[in-house]
Amino acid sequence: MKNLILMIFCMSLLGCAENNQSVIKTDDELSSNIKYLMEKYEKNEFDVSELYADDMVSRINNIELQGYDNLMPGFKAHHDFLYENIKINDLYVHTNYFADGEIWSNAWFTWTGTGKTTGEEYSNRGHFDYRWEDGKIVELLAYYSESAENNEIAAYTASLAEEE
Repeated sequence: MKNLILMIFCMSLLGCAENNQSVIKTDDELSSNIKYLMEKYEKNEFDVSELYADDMVSRINNIELQGYDNLMPGFKAHHDFLYENIKINDLYVHTNYFADGEIWSNAWFTWTGTGKTTGEEYSNRGHFDYRWEDGKIVELLAYYSESAENNEIAAYTASLAEEE
């Protein structure tokens, strides 16, 4: 009888523990939404406001941007001024559903593009984290080397000065 009570007690603890565990998914809607965002970025299409909270915050390396409207022009400038043939390769996305209720999607990828001013071929590994609340992205953390961007911005700026 003692063993039966101990076994029931242990099973009830395990049942409770399972409800408080974090889960990682790769085939869920939020992971699919991140893949969709990457596809839209690659195509220079930025009609994705339905996935972002208007007052979201972005931390791109050491720069903080407030609001969706301040994030998209930077991504669009990649296509409009800096690069052509932009591709996202080796994309891996998963979403963490944490026991405390927080939800984060993580994306790892290789970004490639050709500088519009320099003609240089760039390849850059990147890692983005997206925090979700109520089905919308409220925070973006982006990590990648800024070398290509700094190089291409400097060349573009210099070309504008030459035109004057």
